[in-house]
Amino acid sequence: MVMRFGRRVSAGEWRVSVCEEIRSLARKVELLAPAGRWDALAAVLDAGADAVYLGAKQFNMRRHRRDFNFGDSQLADAVALAHERGARAYVVVNAMLGETELPPVRGLLRRLAEIEADAVIVQDLAVLRLARELSPGLSLHASTMMNVHHPEHALALKSLGISRIIASRDIDIRTIGEIGRLADIEVECFIHGDMCAVQSGQCGMSGLLFGKSANRGECMKPCRWAYELVRLHDARAGEVIRKGHLLAIKDLCLIHRIPQLVQAGICSLKIEGRMRDAAYLGGLVGAYRRVIDAFYERPHAFQPETDAIEDVFRMQVRRLSTLALGGGVSHRDHFDITGDREPLFLSDGCAEPGMDRQALPPAEDAAPAVRCGGKAELAVAVADAASAVAAIDAGADRVYFATEIPQYECAGWTVEEFAATLREARARGVKVGIQTPRITTDREWAETCRLLERVASLGPDHVLVHHPGTLRLAREVCPEAMLIADFGMNVLNSAAAGLLAELGAGQVTVSNEAGFADLCALASATTVPLEILAHGPLTGMLTEHCLIALYLSPEGRKDVCRGPCRRAAFGLRDARGQLRPIIADRHCRNHVLTGHDLAILPAMERFLLPTVRSMRIEGRFYRAAHVRAVTRAYRLRLDHLSGHTGEDRGNGRAGAALPGIHGQDARATAWLSAWAEACRSSPRPLNFGPYVRSLIQSRSTATVMRELLTS
Repeated sequence: MVMRFGRRVSAGEWRVSVCEEIRSLARKVELLAPAGRWDALAAVLDAGADAVYLGAKQFNMRRHRRDFNFGDSQLADAVALAHERGARAYVVVNAMLGETELPPVRGLLRRLAEIEADAVIVQDLAVLRLARELSPGLSLHASTMMNVHHPEHALALKSLGISRIIASRDIDIRTIGEIGRLADIEVECFIHGDMCAVQSGQCGMSGLLFGKSANRGECMKPCRWAYELVRLHDARAGEVIRKGHLLAIKDLCLIHRIPQLVQAGICSLKIEGRMRDAAYLGGLVGAYRRVIDAFYERPHAFQPETDAIEDVFRMQVRRLSTLALGGGVSHRDHFDITGDREPLFLSDGCAEPGMDRQALPPAEDAAPAVRCGGKAELAVAVADAASAVAAIDAGADRVYFATEIPQYECAGWTVEEFAATLREARARGVKVGIQTPRITTDREWAETCRLLERVASLGPDHVLVHHPGTLRLAREVCPEAMLIADFGMNVLNSAAAGLLAELGAGQVTVSNEAGFADLCALASATTVPLEILAHGPLTGMLTEHCLIALYLSPEGRKDVCRGPCRRAAFGLRDARGQLRPIIADRHCRNHVLTGHDLAILPAMERFLLPTVRSMRIEGRFYRAAHVRAVTRAYRLRLDHLSGHTGEDRGNGRAGAALPGIHGQDARATAWLSAWAEACRSSPRPLNFGPYVRSLIQSRSTATVMRELLTS
């Protein structure tokens, strides 16, 4: 036995691995460059790019400016130019899609097949399904927004027709290479440019606050704001720990890591920057071209060319780092809290309105065919057995035991407690399930496999999953359970919901960024049963980095942290004074919450759409007493609506006598009182969250910026 990558392998395994690395040196890696305009396209081709990626005017992740990206005829000419120069052309159709966008996406996919684009880069599962139906010859690459971080995730996407995955930005080079080898799939990774501090595809803050989604190329960059990290006392800000641009991550630079990237078997090295100008991109691509060529010419005596390195540093926008891809764990050096090299601030904070300043849009504006009158079960996600019992006692129809649970004031739950709760729940006609984590790197994957194997014999009623890899795992291990595709799947359209149903999902949770109009459009178009988030804290950002460890511990890194998150609560306060709690989960990831918790109870009847089969209270970050109070209020309100005669209907705007209620009468006394109690015990103020806006009909960036400046 020999040691390799920190584990013991047989001599045979070692020889195979070495042979793979030798072959990687004989198979030249692709240098992939961005192009947002025609002059940038010409510049990167002149500089030696092997492939380019570019976008149409719609459905891509760079949509703040209309003068970037390519029109229909320009797109055809751009692909033709790349082919004339011996380069490949990949077109991004990598935005999260709404229902009304499916017809034009169909047309775009047909057009890309006609102009012989070499591949389409996708995020939304709808594009996978539509491409398979309309243009089966198109090669499909999974965007980094799909957050592929484990071989089983890659294998699941491969079975759906994906030929290449663009790996998560929060795993290292070795792990990326291992995904490609174990899944036998092409892998691509970023090597330079602007990165995000939040897990790919799991940043909802901009969408929740402004209706401009980071998953649709419209992010207002709340991760670049100036913040104060504060210790919380009874949900109020106390001691200030650190000030600065605490989430402002540095730019990625892997020019010194070309040998490791090649030897890992990564097939394509990607430079970020479709909003950058031609001079910048041409110089950057040229520098990486020289370094890559030099390595292949003399790998035994390779040294990066000094002039190339100087060119890279001369052109840097923000300060540079190898970040997670370089193998370093999350630590303070990944961030530049000064903010002095930030090129553009689209916003600088947001004071969140209360429910009394919000109103839901008319359902008729979104989908005239949708009518209320459906029936929905009440589901509650919990972090411990005490909360599960509280939810059952208060009238929940379903209880989900969560695995992403806080470290502060939470003991978690055991399989034995799950089994006992399951027995009690079944005796009372309540269903019980497991909510798996959003991120499943090696540790979480092994834990999830073990957990599902242990509970499979108990017969859980539901298993909730956040990506196609865990969906396939749950289908195999718990075949009798109803599988629920959870909100991490970012579903906003019927094609994506339909594909998940084909893969075995019995129900789909709508994206936690969905506006009410977006929900109505989806509900009117799909027959797949839907679940919606009805109440609770909303995670705006899910970060691999632990801000508490970074800025509170002397070492500034989470792998040598003493665990202050277990002894106190913390939050971020922005420049407008809005406080947003930070929840450190048991994997030391941070859930940065919005400042207000979601609550739809004052307008619940409007959400009783025919395909909405369950409404969820996200109680994972609540104590048992509050879980009980909220569940009771929603139970009484649902029961009241089930016998509704038409009076006392909420209009989606809060009243004064009791929070969020108009038209009180004696018949409604029970649920009104319960709702008042739930409001009083809430750890944060309440509002309608994302439902007051539409992601698909978002306002322009300039409009939002003007409103922020004048507010």
